[in-house]
Amino acid sequence: MIGIRRRLPDEEAGRPISKSYPLQLMLYGKFRYAKTVGLNLEKAGLNLLSPTRVDKDVQVFNPLAKENRPAAAPRSYATPAPPPIARTEEEIRSDVLSVFDSLKETEDLPEQEPDDRIVTPLLKHQKQALQFMTGREDPSNMVDELWQKRTDARGQLTYYNVITNEQSRRAPVKAQGGILADMMGLGKTLSILSLVTSTIPASLQWVGAEPVVHSTEPQRPPRELPDSFAPPKPESLGLTKPKRNSRATLLICPLSTVTNWEEQIKQHVRPNSLSYHIYHGPHRIKDSERLAEYDLVITTYGSVSSELNARFANKRGPHPLEDIGWFRIVLDEAHMIREQSTLQFKAICRLQANRRWAVTGTPVQNKLEDLAALLAFLRIKPFDDRTKFNQYIVAPFKLCDPNIVPKLRILVDTITLRRQKDKIDLPKRHDMIVKLQFSSDERRMYDAFEKDAQVRVNVLAGQRERMVGGKTYIHILQAILRLRLFCSGGKHLLNEDDLRLLEGLSQDSPIDLDSDDEDEKPVLAENQAYDMFNLMKDTNGDNCIGCNQKLGAKEGADIESERQEEVIGHMTPCFHLICTSCIKEIEGTCACGQAIHGLVALRLTRAVQEHDARAEGRARNVSGGKGIKDYTGPNTKVRYLVEQLKKWRDKGEDKPDEPPYKSVVFSQWTTNLDLIQMALEAEGIVFVRLDGKMSRTARTRAMDNFREDRNVQVILVSITAGGLGLNLTSGNSVYIMEPLFNPAAEAQAIDRVHRLGQKREVHCIRLLMEESFEEKMRELQEKKMKLASLSMDRDKGVGGGQLSKSEAAKQRLMDLRSLFK
Repeated sequence: MIGIRRRLPDEEAGRPISKSYPLQLMLYGKFRYAKTVGLNLEKAGLNLLSPTRVDKDVQVFNPLAKENRPAAAPRSYATPAPPPIARTEEEIRSDVLSVFDSLKETEDLPEQEPDDRIVTPLLKHQKQALQFMTGREDPSNMVDELWQKRTDARGQLTYYNVITNEQSRRAPVKAQGGILADMMGLGKTLSILSLVTSTIPASLQWVGAEPVVHSTEPQRPPRELPDSFAPPKPESLGLTKPKRNSRATLLICPLSTVTNWEEQIKQHVRPNSLSYHIYHGPHRIKDSERLAEYDLVITTYGSVSSELNARFANKRGPHPLEDIGWFRIVLDEAHMIREQSTLQFKAICRLQANRRWAVTGTPVQNKLEDLAALLAFLRIKPFDDRTKFNQYIVAPFKLCDPNIVPKLRILVDTITLRRQKDKIDLPKRHDMIVKLQFSSDERRMYDAFEKDAQVRVNVLAGQRERMVGGKTYIHILQAILRLRLFCSGGKHLLNEDDLRLLEGLSQDSPIDLDSDDEDEKPVLAENQAYDMFNLMKDTNGDNCIGCNQKLGAKEGADIESERQEEVIGHMTPCFHLICTSCIKEIEGTCACGQAIHGLVALRLTRAVQEHDARAEGRARNVSGGKGIKDYTGPNTKVRYLVEQLKKWRDKGEDKPDEPPYKSVVFSQWTTNLDLIQMALEAEGIVFVRLDGKMSRTARTRAMDNFREDRNVQVILVSITAGGLGLNLTSGNSVYIMEPLFNPAAEAQAIDRVHRLGQKREVHCIRLLMEESFEEKMRELQEKKMKLASLSMDRDKGVGGGQLSKSEAAKQRLMDLRSLFK
């Protein structure tokens, strides 16, 4: 197997070339030859590594593995060894998270006092973070446990990588920076500001250095490639040499957290001692010379992506983010770059800097490859090369290599600082799940919708030979979304097509699941494609059928950032999604077997706009406070919420000398917030609102009013807009209106309230409807199962091999049926 590499400028596809390449051999043979092959390889000084991927039903046995070497009595090879056990993705994720949560003891770490520009006293764990980060930025004092010094047989000094076993006579380049992975709410913002102010003298020295380009290409591995092969030069990748170095730290964060960073600077930094600029919106400074004169430049992920998109589109104009060699780059909520196929990831990694930090409380959200993206950004060699990461980290994990967890712990320990919330004295948090009963009318309607969904899944269960795709799959997604919407907001969140199911639904009414005739040649309309795409996002099924990566807009996506032209994927006429990477491999036939007669390119901003328009359509005539057509009052959930908020209001009125009691209400759907808003207005409860359609100025005004106005009792928050980076410590109670397919998003939202700065005990209430689809979702969360199981593609076998189409369809069917048992 030949590793993937970029095409050189002088090469053309299809033409022969003469080059030398590293080659990975997969050895197949009869089991009785294993011992002989192992002995001969060992005599030749060759090692036998675990394969990076294994075909289905192929047994793997490594005669040179420590556990397979002969003991005192020779081992009989007559009986084949049992096949290797393979971990599931969820088991791998659990193991990796355990590595982060069991890092070396941090209690005795040395502390460092901040620069006098910081006016807020640092807590012990923040002083330790400052010491750790300044140490990781000093190559002369940095201890790199990944590489050990050894003396070879010739007496020459070599450097040995403890994970890959690679050796080099050259001292490895030490990456300056790392991962600050403290749990959410531990004051990472103040730690970063302390680092910026403490290193201003060093940043001034960086300004005088010659700008350089650090290639994103993997460096030539030692003893693997001959001198005749050289990686492509950075210029061939479109990278530009910075025009000048800047003392500035470039801070990249979600749009929703920009205001919080401004507030933290004003709160913690001595006035006029730290110059900063918000590089976002029409008033941003586009002159790189002027921009480079600041100490801190704050921008958004969307702004970085839009600049790269403009360059790729050959649009004229300055591109200051790439024209500057930054002293430091800090990623706030760094897990947002976890998908390496996205323009966002590529744009971030192209930026040039002397040192880099990834700040995130959730370094691994869904899979092990999330960590690979952070290592690529940090330039932690050789694992910034995705092929190397898969070979030496992912493959051993999947094959249950007993040595991989200790090796990964060395890697993570070297570059990461992570502390739990028990390191600080936070007020107690009370978690409660409240199960509510439908009213008689609500139960009748819900049972009708559930019956429709159950029938569709059961009919599908009888079609075992058929691929789960096309309109068949869309019908089921619609049924699931209908159940979730009804549980959350009642019938007012449903459209006319949904409500039509209440008329005459019976077992005698057949459901046409064969409307998507496989013999027809469908033509997909653009509006239909966006509608289906947003439906998939609502049910967490926006995955590429080729690689299973998500296509949807990331959390905190910056929609105001001129990213309208960014293509995030394509939809086939059979309603499958294909990412921008896999589209290059499509040759006229989708993975489901249907011929492709026309793809629709999905663009980021229009997807978001269509999603908002579709949500508004579900509310049927929501506009300017005029109300909803045929509105008959709040449903059970909203009535319960209102009663709870009234109790908090009464409690506050009884204690006028204390700070008011305030509540944060999270919902996934903005139209549900509309319904809640109407109920609060009817009861005279004063509130503000924060959702993704609001400008940065409007968000700031809402946050200020919630924090400073005693009369504002409630803030309504769209969980996709407010789950990241916000400081909502003015609230003391949290209401989650519906369970999410991603439980990590719920945890992030709650930690916006229960964090450093909170003065009161926090009450967290999750609302569920009894005997409903919501209970099943909650059960799956508690079992730590993959809630993304509704994706269009689950074709990856546990050992890395490919499932057949019928097996993949059966797996998806099992996932669907598990939600209706």
